[in-house]
Amino acid sequence: MGLEFKGLDLFEQQVLQRIIKEMPREVEKKLTELAFRYLADVKRLTPVAEKNGGTLRDSIRVDNIKRVGDEFVIIVGTNVHYAPHIEYGHRIKNKAGKYVGFVEGFHMFEISLKQMEEWIDDDLRNWLKNFTEGHA
Repeated sequence: MGLEFKGLDLFEQQVLQRIIKEMPREVEKKLTELAFRYLADVKRLTPVAEKNGGTLRDSIRVDNIKRVGDEFVIIVGTNVHYAPHIEYGHRIKNKAGKYVGFVEGFHMFEISLKQMEEWIDDDLRNWLKNFTEGHA
């Protein structure tokens, strides 16, 4: 899953590209802030088992930001082996090995990303405005 900023107008995109080129550290700080907001939403939606629960939720982390060509990459994820089963759902097998049902996924990463897409353009627009006014 990835996120692109498509709601910005041409001028805002040009300003953002200039800031990325001239002040990448400021962009890294903003993207890290956004990643931690996303992380909080994912953790809020992550289910916790009643007994000995919380392993998955506690394992979800934000990686360090990396520059890959002209793009910034920041990963929010987990290394818990059963995470995809919780995210997307899984089949249920009985003792005889026959599939007897399906457990729906919680889609905590997907839902959080869709929610973020609803507010991120306005958030970036405000950040660009504040940034340009403060550095003009």
